[in-house]
Amino acid sequence: MFGHVFAEETPWEKVPFDEAVIDATKHGTKIQKENYLPTGSFPIYDQGQECITGYWNDADGLYKEVPAIIFGDHTRILKYADRPFFLGADGVKLLKAKRKDLDYLFLLYELRTANIPNTGYNRHFKLLKELSISIPPMELQEQFAAFVQQSDKSKSKLLKARSELYEPEKTSSNT
Repeated sequence: MFGHVFAEETPWEKVPFDEAVIDATKHGTKIQKENYLPTGSFPIYDQGQECITGYWNDADGLYKEVPAIIFGDHTRILKYADRPFFLGADGVKLLKAKRKDLDYLFLLYELRTANIPNTGYNRHFKLLKELSISIPPMELQEQFAAFVQQSDKSKSKLLKARSELYEPEKTSSNT
């Protein structure tokens, strides 16, 4: 929709990462992995592959300023949080848009297209901070966000249908 937003030349304003994004990690309450609950009232976002990796029931310290973006400092995984949450304790950065003319879903996907090299189990946030962020008009960002949300819903439906189609039939034995 936008071409490659990290290209040198774009028709939109381009600003340094620190002018577009705030590291709000100190405002999020971190829960140690050994304390995660398998179910509960509030999700925990950490740097793992799964979107939500555990739950916590005590609302004390709940981060409520959503939406927000979670960055796995060691894994380079980016997640979108649209409901109040807690952070996993290891290697997680909580990112907030500094500018009102920056849509969170647009920012999430822009950051996901960045070529941040894997340097192993090291900190990658310093590489993320070296990026410049393109800021198209808000109307285009919102159109993009709506398109991505619809695309993600369609993808989920297709994956569910595929798994149902290829799931081995369950047979009942009559003994």
